[in-house]
Amino acid sequence: MSPSPPRKPPVSPPAQPPALPETGVGEQVMAASGIAVLLLTGGAILYRRGRAGSGR
Repeated sequence: MSPSPPRKPPVSPPAQPPALPETGVGEQVMAASGIAVLLLTGGAILYRRGRAGSGR
């Protein structure tokens, strides 16, 4: 006698789609990334001005 195949329970779709938890740092991250862009741009400008003034 062969064993019967395992029975799977019925699967129902979840009531809500899965979502990541809210961490509450959205505004801080946006401000920090804005400041980072300004600092990088300022550094690139100073670097280029320094290279142009060095006479190379």
